[in-house]
Amino acid sequence: MTTSDRSGVLEFLKQHVVGRAVAAEPIVTHSDEGQITSAYEDDMQFSNLVETVDGFAFDLTSLARGTRYVVGKGRELRAEGTLNAVRVIRYQMSERRSSGGLVGYAHFISSTNAKPDPFAGAVFLVRMWRRGEALEVEENMVGYVDFVTHDEGLRPMAVEGRYLYTAERGQLMVRYEQATFHVDPETLARTPSGDEFPVQVSCEVPVPTPLVAA
Repeated sequence: MTTSDRSGVLEFLKQHVVGRAVAAEPIVTHSDEGQITSAYEDDMQFSNLVETVDGFAFDLTSLARGTRYVVGKGRELRAEGTLNAVRVIRYQMSERRSSGGLVGYAHFISSTNAKPDPFAGAVFLVRMWRRGEALEVEENMVGYVDFVTHDEGLRPMAVEGRYLYTAERGQLMVRYEQATFHVDPETLARTPSGDEFPVQVSCEVPVPTPLVAA
């Protein structure tokens, strides 16, 4: 059974997501026509759930750790840059009376990236719905962002992603699949990039409890 009603999604977020943290196993990706290899891991924490008249908002804090490598002439990998960054993303969702569906957007609030963050200013159109005991989230980037190329140039790219949130035996698990696209900056037309991104699976980890002064 699939439902996109606000109450069902809110129930799932309150019971299984907000106030919790998940950590992903390291993954290796290949992009820029195979010229860039990246190895990284990602932790996420969910907080600040606020209900509004017609929807809700919450924050996702992401801690990424990794390295970007460039393929050399002899096919050796040369470390070219760090992927380390803490990012805060805010989701704001509204219920549409015409359909009962939840639609909204996610946008980047801040980043600790020392250089201009490739996702700075990015906005995603978002849909959320319950499917049985799971929560599904679909994201589609508006416009494009700048991705680094192997020759230190920049290329307009867009990202589409899909999350599957489940709670098995009370433990949160998040499955994420993504695809990237080349974007024509004049027409915003998209073509598949051919980049390779394995499915990223994150499992719940304990959130430390702050010490309380006596």
